[in-house]
Amino acid sequence: MPHFTEDSLQRIIINPFYAITVAQSLTEERELSMGEAEWVRANASLMEEMGNERWLRQLLDVLEGKVPAPQGPIDPSQAVNIDPLFAAEHPPLIGREMWVEVNVTQIRNMGAEGWLRQLLDVLGGDIVTAEDVGFAPPGSTFGYGGSGRSSAQWRGKKTRKKRRHT
Repeated sequence: MPHFTEDSLQRIIINPFYAITVAQSLTEERELSMGEAEWVRANASLMEEMGNERWLRQLLDVLEGKVPAPQGPIDPSQAVNIDPLFAAEHPPLIGREMWVEVNVTQIRNMGAEGWLRQLLDVLGGDIVTAEDVGFAPPGSTFGYGGSGRSSAQWRGKKTRKKRRHT
């Protein structure tokens, strides 16, 4: 029986992998030009100024590499090393507009700063696997983007990420 927690549902909804493929160049390991807290504050202000829908559409454009100079304030790779998994070629599971609409509601529910912090966590690799919600037997390989990583490997990454925040 699948088991979704509020946190796992939020991380599934926020995950842009379901709507787009992230540009390979954004997933390369790099020196971060700003801290997570600074990026979150800057983008919460930008969201207020631009409106959540417009900001989310621009985020997807930046992540896909459609914007010529991705070093603008919206670019999350300034604050987190985006997991290379996000650049794996795959067909979108939902349309961009549906992702935007659902996340406008999610931002309203979580608040901009909470949503932005969770987006950085997800892009850093804190994703929900089939095993996490009971759709795959323990220890099975979760074919998320064909990565071949097991859920246990993801959990290890999540644990390291969580420790880094404390």
